[in-house]
Formats: sequence, structure tokens, C-alpha cells
Amino acid sequence: MCILGSFLRCFPRRAYSPDNTHSQPDSPTDGIPLSPTRTAIDTNPPELPTPTESPELPTLTNPPELPSKVEETLAVCPQFRILLVGNTGVGKSSLVSSMFNIGLEDIDIAHDRVGKADINREYTSPENPRFILHDSKGFEPGSENTWNIVEEFVRDRCRTERPLKDRVHTIWLCIQTPRTGSRLMETGDQQLIKLANQSQLPVIVVFTKYDLLCNEKSKQRREKLPSEAPEIRKRSADNEAEAYLNKRVNDYADFDFKSVKWVSVSTNRQYRDAARRLEMLRMLTRVTRDCLHDVEGDLLVPWATAQQINAQQKVNYSIDEGFKKYWLDLGQNTIFEGSVLWDCVSRIHRDILVVWNFQDPEQLLSGERFCTAMVKLIEPLLIHSESQSDDILSQTSELVSIASTIAAPFGQVLGAAGIVAFAAKFLYGKYQKSSLTALCLGAYIVDLTLILHNLFMDMLTQEPHDQSRERSLTIRYRSIKTRMPVEFMD
Repeated sequence: MCILGSFLRCFPRRAYSPDNTHSQPDSPTDGIPLSPTRTAIDTNPPELPTPTESPELPTLTNPPELPSKVEETLAVCPQFRILLVGNTGVGKSSLVSSMFNIGLEDIDIAHDRVGKADINREYTSPENPRFILHDSKGFEPGSENTWNIVEEFVRDRCRTERPLKDRVHTIWLCIQTPRTGSRLMETGDQQLIKLANQSQLPVIVVFTKYDLLCNEKSKQRREKLPSEAPEIRKRSADNEAEAYLNKRVNDYADFDFKSVKWVSVSTNRQYRDAARRLEMLRMLTRVTRDCLHDVEGDLLVPWATAQQINAQQKVNYSIDEGFKKYWLDLGQNTIFEGSVLWDCVSRIHRDILVVWNFQDPEQLLSGERFCTAMVKLIEPLLIHSESQSDDILSQTSELVSIASTIAAPFGQVLGAAGIVAFAAKFLYGKYQKSSLTALCLGAYIVDLTLILHNLFMDMLTQEPHDQSRERSLTIRYRSIKTRMPVEFMD
């Protein structure tokens, strides 16, 4: 329920009274039918229906185009641009693959050798179109010209004359986590950090392959304490690895690490602690976001949209964007006036989807069936509106309880179920300034956010093969059907 809390905390307390109910977010993604609903009920759909299996939905002629705050923000900077710097074999490709949910074959920077990396090349991916990557080899011995190339690129890409979308937004300086006897940094690494700080460009030192340090500490304990229980050895080795890295950083005499943010990560899917691996990646998303606060506020949404590790950032920034346009007063919204209510819901739905940035080539999350299922979640509020009490907060809690029941198996949309006449009339009608309108829009936002959050987390915990892309939304959507609760199959 942390998502509901994030949403409700944004409202003034007066928002829960029937006469003062507040509003919710916008959202752009093609494919959501305008003014959808059904007039007949199909109670037993065994499979995802084809368009001919369900009643045709009514459409609007010349529907008004509601403005989108998310689209406005992303028009300024549609993609988050990262400069990735690091030696060959340091783990840059796997870091990008894990952070942005793309295949290793999609952005292959692992095989670049000294002298081959082109820092001006823009790496992009159709699997996640919300980021651009520039790759530079590191400052390893034998690459004397690298510094001049990187310095020229950074100075050029930091010029304020450039549009924000064309500038570099963050540098990830990838250095393999030091182990016994290895160097911590090269001189060029230190120069790059100083240059970035002078240019007011966020730079983060990413110590990669942290699992190798843990393995080293585990091996050392095994040699010293051969009879030690495996779980105790693992826990102790992890603690020793963390203490060792902190000491190496704090005791480093050639450079003051207080001038730069740093994190350690492991992207090795064989790493014995998967939860720890994901948490380290989430830490990188948090540190990156925090660095952006001091640079450009308009970069927060592109970053939250591009990264595919931290669900809470997506929740937060979809909410923040909503409050910039529609959500401040859902029940008294002047922008929605004159629009069909379902068009308002569609605008909200599309804008939220953009921030979550799912791989959805079949547009399952913006399709007719899913949207109809979402309406079914708020239908109880409409059916019983005349007999409802004035306790709107209680009503919202009841709705969230319903939503949480189907949140994990969101994909088994409720069998192409029809919408009752009163609900259809309400959604087809013009937007009305009322507490019921505010309640329904607010409940829709909470439900959709809960469902997307659970889908995101469900996909995140899957361990995809690099080639098979098992994390595909289509596969998860269809495989999840068998887990639908019985009460929602009717």
C-alpha cells in the first residue's frame, strides 16, 4: 500500500470531503480507445478475444485533444543521455542491459577494444527508446589519447548553448571493484571527475563486478575456517567485502572521494544474493536521481522513464507530473471541462504508461480489453453512488482492496466484461465538477498505479536469458492469465 500512501500524501486533507476532492495525472501512449465501454456482458471468455469477438466500442467524432504534461516535459528532453567511461571488460554492457532492460545484443559495447570505441556514436535501443548512450574506453595503459578525446567531448556536450536534449546528462565512470593488490583509480579517472565537477556535470563512480570481491573474501574465509557454515561464511564475507571497499576508498591518498558520489554494483546473474544485486542497482538509480536535482529539474522525468530498476521513482514522477497539470483538483478541473469523461481517463492512463515505459509492442496495456478491465474496478463506485456514505477516503480504501486482489495477475483482463448502464452513461457523459468524479478519477489512478507497479516488480524478479527476452511484457501478460482469482473470472 506504499503506492496509495504516496498518492494520498499529495492531497490536502480537505480533498477527502465530498465537496473538495482533488485530482490526478495525465498520460500519453497510443492505442487507448476513446470513450470505451460495452453494453453486453460476456461472462466466460476463455482466451484474449480478437476484435470480432467483442462488441464494437462507440467512438467519438473529432475528440478534443487534452494537453499532456508528460508529453510537454519529454518534448524538452525525450531521452536521457549518459556517457559511459570504463576499460574493456569492466562490465559496461551488462550494467546497461540490467539498468535499462535491454538485450546485450541490442547495445554491444563489450567487444570494443582499445582504439575502437567511438565516443560520438549514439547507442540507442528499440526495446527502450528513452535513453542514449555514449561509450568511451577507460584510461588504461596504452590509451594516451583517450583523455584528449573525452575532454573535448565533455566540454562540447556541456555547453549551455546546446538544447538540453543534446547535452550529456550524467557520466558513469565504471571501475572494476578493487581487490587485493589492484589499483583503485587511474590518473585519467581523477581528471575526468575534476572536469565534470568544473562543468557542473553529474559524475558517479560505479565500482563494477562487486561479486568478485565477495568471492575473494569468501575464499579467504574458507581457507582460514574450513568448517564454517556456508551461510555464516557468506554473510561474513559480504560484510568483509563492504568494509574492505569502504576502507580502500576512505584511505585513498591520491584523490578525495568526498568530491564524488560512488556506488558498487554487480550485474552477474549468478551472484548468490539476487536481492542484494537488485538493491545495488536501485542505489545507482537513487544516486543518479539525486545528482540531477542540482542540475536540471526537467531531467528527472526522462531519467525515471528510462531506468527499469526502480519502481518507486516511476510512481513518484508519474504522480509529480500529474499534479503539474490535472491532479490538483480532480473534482473542479477547468482543463477537463467540456470533455467526455472517458477522454479524461484516457489522457491520465496514457501519461502514466509513458513514465512506466513498458516494452509493449502489442499495446496490451493501452488496448480495449485492459481499459475495459480498469473501468470494471471503479464500476462499484458508480453503481452504488446514490447509497454511498460521505466517507470518500473509506470508499477509496475499499477500491484499493479490490485492486490489490488482482494487482499481481493484472493481465487476465476481466473477460471482456461489459459495463453496466449507469457506469457507461457516467463515463460517456461530459466531465462534471463533483466529488463522485474526483473519487472515480482518483481511484482509477490508484488502481492503475498499483497494477503497473505489481507488473513491473513481477517482471523485475524474473531472470531473463539475454537472447530469449523472457522479460517481455507480452509473455508475462499471457502467462499470467492462469493465476487470475476465481471471483474475477465471472
